[in-house]
Amino acid sequence: MIKTTGKSTETVFDHLAISGITRRLQELNVRTDVLTWHRFFGALLLVLLVLLVLSGAFMAFYYSPAPGSAYDSVDYALFTVPFGDIIKGVHHYGWNFFLMVLGVHLVRAFLVGAYQAPRQLVWVSGVMILLLVPIFIITGDLLPWDQKGYWSTQVRLSIIGSIPFIGDFIVRLLQGGPLTGIVALTRFYVLHILFLPCLLVFLIVIHMQFLRHRGISKPFLSGGNFSTKTVPFLPIIVNRWLILFLGVTLVLGLISWYWPAPLGDPADPTDSTYVPKPEWWVLFLNQLVTIFRGPLSVIGSVIIPGGLAGLLIALPFIDSSSERHPARRKKVILVAAIIAIGVLVLSIMGYLEHFRASHA
Repeated sequence: MIKTTGKSTETVFDHLAISGITRRLQELNVRTDVLTWHRFFGALLLVLLVLLVLSGAFMAFYYSPAPGSAYDSVDYALFTVPFGDIIKGVHHYGWNFFLMVLGVHLVRAFLVGAYQAPRQLVWVSGVMILLLVPIFIITGDLLPWDQKGYWSTQVRLSIIGSIPFIGDFIVRLLQGGPLTGIVALTRFYVLHILFLPCLLVFLIVIHMQFLRHRGISKPFLSGGNFSTKTVPFLPIIVNRWLILFLGVTLVLGLISWYWPAPLGDPADPTDSTYVPKPEWWVLFLNQLVTIFRGPLSVIGSVIIPGGLAGLLIALPFIDSSSERHPARRKKVILVAAIIAIGVLVLSIMGYLEHFRASHA
């Protein structure tokens, strides 16, 4: 819409005082391979994040963060509200896909050496996002107040409590008392919908700022002969992202329709016989806790996971080589392969113990 007054012509953007921003977006040109079929994980993560925010906001309209009504409010949103089961499914499967795609995104960045100078902080901020996502899932698991969410939280709190010096303090801070009740549920809810999203947005902004400043990595197979062609960010890249958004929304909607998000029985804090099954992404960590027991439990719950996280963060500063091809980074690739095999073996062991044994 354009409004003409005398000799001046003003647009809606001028009235909203954002004409400068829209003009910069229209003038912004980016490399043609920023969003293509072989480089789209970052854009896919943004799509999933938007879907998670929208579906989470919808569910928040119906949710009541109190043990006596939390389960009923989720049940109502899931089975009574029109399309509530699909929206809940989009949120449920969205987090799983978000974690998987983020992992694949970082694996790809590792294989092509995209963490090397001058993009060290791009990698570090990406790893911080990866470490934050499981906390979203952990805090969200308790909110339906069903058996699985409640007892999974009890297991996780016991693991947190085994951390030397600060474990008991963190558990008391999360629970707000000796038991997991209304205070704990409220605090998990506030963390899930307020504090953690703010922290995630902050990390994403930092990540994008580093990426804008340092640029995306060049194809390592092209040497110095890579395409420098650019396209307008608006509308070409935005249109590509919108097409991806529509496609992912359709896929998640169909998955949620065929396989609705699970909701177990209401939580029963007196039923100590219930044994929750760990999620796929935590199988190897759960197996570490199973292997290291008693005085050695800190090894499986703190030292090894903390060491792996620290190794990921420090990777760009440990591997300061300028070589990006995997065949020329044999030592780093070998160490990563050993760690990956260890994680895979532990995950398989955890799956056999918790899932196959229950069907035997």
